[in-house]
Amino acid sequence: MTTTDGGLVVIGPTGEKCARQAEQARLAVSGAPPQAVVGGLVAPAFRPLVELLQPAEHTVVAIRTDLAMVSTHRLHCCAEDVPPPDTSIEPNQLRSRNDLTTVDKLRTLVDFRYGPIPALYRTGHLPLATVTAELDHHTAGYGRTSTFEEAERVAIFEAVERLNGLRPRNPSTTVASFAELGDQAVDPSRLALADFDQRYTPDLRMRWTRAWSYTGDRPVLVPEQVAYYGAHTPPEHRFVHETSNGCGLGNSLTEAVLHGLFEVAERDAFLMAWYAATPLPRLSIPDDPLLHHLADRLEERGYELLFLNATNDLGIPAVLTLARGAGTFFAAGASPDPLRAMRSAAVEVAVDVESFPDRVRANPDLYAEQRLRQLFEDPFQVRSMDDHVAVNTLPEAAARHDFLVGDETTELVDERDHTSLEELLGHYADRLEVIAVDQTDPVTASRLGLHSAKVIVPGTLPMTFGHRHRRTRGVTRLPELRNPHPHPFP
Repeated sequence: MTTTDGGLVVIGPTGEKCARQAEQARLAVSGAPPQAVVGGLVAPAFRPLVELLQPAEHTVVAIRTDLAMVSTHRLHCCAEDVPPPDTSIEPNQLRSRNDLTTVDKLRTLVDFRYGPIPALYRTGHLPLATVTAELDHHTAGYGRTSTFEEAERVAIFEAVERLNGLRPRNPSTTVASFAELGDQAVDPSRLALADFDQRYTPDLRMRWTRAWSYTGDRPVLVPEQVAYYGAHTPPEHRFVHETSNGCGLGNSLTEAVLHGLFEVAERDAFLMAWYAATPLPRLSIPDDPLLHHLADRLEERGYELLFLNATNDLGIPAVLTLARGAGTFFAAGASPDPLRAMRSAAVEVAVDVESFPDRVRANPDLYAEQRLRQLFEDPFQVRSMDDHVAVNTLPEAAARHDFLVGDETTELVDERDHTSLEELLGHYADRLEVIAVDQTDPVTASRLGLHSAKVIVPGTLPMTFGHRHRRTRGVTRLPELRNPHPHPFP
């Protein structure tokens, strides 16, 4: 099949369905609307070449007739029959094996013309090898590890997770109110309502998505706008601002649900301590080369790295990190493996400290001191994730978050005592109300054995960005909102 788009000629793929999906992917990467009408004529000099070329299956050849350039693209928009990966685990491990996710195989997701990841970017001057897997100008996946090869893998994993969690492939056709659905659905009032928006009532009609209650062992419906943070929700249905909170990726659906649950615990632990103004016990730095490297690197730049035990009633070990110096930066991590939680939090805060000057240089107006002081005085001007971080780097902001560092010292408890991920998930589902939406992309699952899930635990605090979107209303675990200031979470 041959498609022309001005000076571009695309040859392949075979099969009408695959060709249609490929063209939708190309238009999405180019920024053109899916309904865009394309066309054109093949330049006479290139007609013999077009007639001769026969791309392999799931492959296209693109010819820029205006530039005399030819490129080959491996498509990722059509499923393939690939043997399922070995997903066995060793006792007490949190990730299973998957021999389909080598760097070379993951790189098939990266294509400047067809995506789904148009480009990878490396940053070499930070404390760890850092890779950005760009989806668009606003969304990306990030990898921060000791080698660029591994950082690429992590960045691609996170990009896949975010892409799958953004919006449903098939928008829901179930439009109803909670009052109409009753026990078929999760009560939206238990999902942390917006503090400054009172539009939700049980009679508000909205789109609903199918989910599975691991605690109730039954299907349930959840609001589509909660299940997918980029869902195209009609304004009259919208009642909360959602983020990628609770999205997880794994080599099985169970694994994806578990890691989504850990993220729910991480965000809830941070926000529960912040809004309840709870001092947290300190944690000593264990004998781990990575943690000592990051602590030493930050010390050289005038920052003290602190670890705080933020574990709360959810029972999943959670860590809050602070890097205190000219400003203060924060991050968090949660995992049954305390060392994994500490590493995750430390890596994020260390990279954030050292990349902050780059962001300031790139957007000086955004980080101008006068603007930040306006944000400090008027929290409703805090509208983005960058605003939340930047306003809390002001020296006067220290008085708002010094309470977090308690006087006591404690240790985290290692909660790994399982022989399978199903056993571990069952352990948490017995203690918490665990609900998950299967966000898995069939193509990514068939080719790479990767699954995605959005985890919802009613009664927990979800992460939001933009102070006007804060969601604490109806969370009975938060007895009193003692700290009204915008959170500093990155």
